Amino acid sequence: MLKHLRSALFGLACLSLAAAFAAPANAADAYPDKPIQLISPYGAGGDSDLTARVWAEFAKRKLGQPVVVVNKAGGGGVAGSLFAAKAKPDGYTLFLAQAGPSLIIPQTISNAGYTLDSFDYIARVMIANCAVVVNADAPWNTLKELAEDAEKNPGKLVFASPAATSWLSLAMRNWESTAGVKMKQVEYKSGADAATAVLGNHGDMTFLFPQNYAPMVKAGKLKILAIGSKSAEYPDALTFEEQGYAGKYYGWGGIAAPKGTPQAVIDKLVAVTAEVVKDPEFIKAISNMNATPDFLAGEAWMKQLKEQYAEIGAVLKTLSPAKN
Repeated sequence: MLKHLRSALFGLACLSLAAAFAAPANAADAYPDKPIQLISPYGAGGDSDLTARVWAEFAKRKLGQPVVVVNKAGGGGVAGSLFAAKAKPDGYTLFLAQAGPSLIIPQTISNAGYTLDSFDYIARVMIANCAVVVNADAPWNTLKELAEDAEKNPGKLVFASPAATSWLSLAMRNWESTAGVKMKQVEYKSGADAATAVLGNHGDMTFLFPQNYAPMVKAGKLKILAIGSKSAEYPDALTFEEQGYAGKYYGWGGIAAPKGTPQAVIDKLVAVTAEVVKDPEFIKAISNMNATPDFLAGEAWMKQLKEQYAEIGAVLKTLSPAKN
């Protein structure tokens, strides 16, 4: 009798142990079992919002649950970023990460309340292939040619800056440093204003996101001297790297989650995003934003983020901005 009781208890213990090990896997298989919110740290209608909404629309089809984009604007991206960073790390609050909130704010605002390491970075979904553009009548055809002119005439050529502390301006500061040239920087309120300045010959060059330069390049009013990464749309445009300049000269958007999100959840979101980015309809939707669908995850994406973070940090040290 005692022997049978021991056998029964041992059997129950084994079942309990098996259930304990099986529970996390079952929980991961069940994710998501309710709607997910995707935080965009800027207002509706901008590239952050549009990228978030496109990914959300396609991701919900794979996940079987609604993915609701929530715009939490304020503080130049701080409010929404902080909200996402402090959310429960359970996979039901995600974040549309970009260079400004993820790489610049933590290095320029001391009381932002979060850092680059406050998130688990799931996957990049697009890149904005930024480009150095000049007036179509300008004498330079490559960035190398412009650099040679700038080196001979330090401080003469004018960089029309789309806002002093934007990633675009900091990236150009990084280029100036690596190229060993110095240009005069004139600040404008937006990329559109900077492009207008170059068209009117009030600036010699500017560095823009594709939504600002693409229409005018297609119209033959601006020309590209350097582009962030090789482009099928502009096959003759040389990249920065092809002209001998190291650095990450492109914007990007990707999906992140609060630090500590279960690995099984992250793995599922990575797999889903890999499928989403290959969807022809997703490719068309992102291309309509003048952006390029691009999947990068895991250590490869973290490597890119850390390199770009360091580039920005180096520029900020030379500018010596006081953190607010």
